[in-house]
Amino acid sequence: MIAEGLVERGLNHLLRQSPGAAESLQRHAGMGVRFDLAARQLDFRIADDGYFSEAVVDVPDATIRPTARLLARLPFFGREALRDADYAGDPALLATLDRVFKSLRWDAEADLAPVVGDIAAHRLHAAGRTALDRIDAMFAALGHNASEYLVEEAELMARGVDVARFNTEVDALADAAARLDARLARLES
Repeated sequence: MIAEGLVERGLNHLLRQSPGAAESLQRHAGMGVRFDLAARQLDFRIADDGYFSEAVVDVPDATIRPTARLLARLPFFGREALRDADYAGDPALLATLDRVFKSLRWDAEADLAPVVGDIAAHRLHAAGRTALDRIDAMFAALGHNASEYLVEEAELMARGVDVARFNTEVDALADAAARLDARLARLES
């Protein structure tokens, strides 16, 4: 019950901060949504106002199952990581949920302002964005360096140019073999 309450409040808070998100869900009022976590299932119903409410759902209209890849990517890629979840159920509801989840934006600055003040909230938000941007750049550079090492130094992977050249040569060889086969067939007849 505690987990459902926290998730419900969190989702509804994000819906309030994202204009039009709750209105999109209103046409699916009464439908059940299940977040199927490995150890637990969180069931919600879409209320008449378009917000989520904690409810017992026997057969959900939509099921969202986070994958390990989603959970690993979520802190760094936010809503872009949601494409790594498994979705099942009513296609119209799933399409609406997909659109709504992609439109959700957490306004951390607005949430911090009542606690620390507007100026401090703005500075904390800017510092947090800078830190996340630097972490993102660091992981991008690390990935680039690791792939370069695997291709150039360890020679465990082929370069894209070499793969393209190999594919072109294989296609040329296949064409030549087909021409030779046709020529042999003509000679035999």
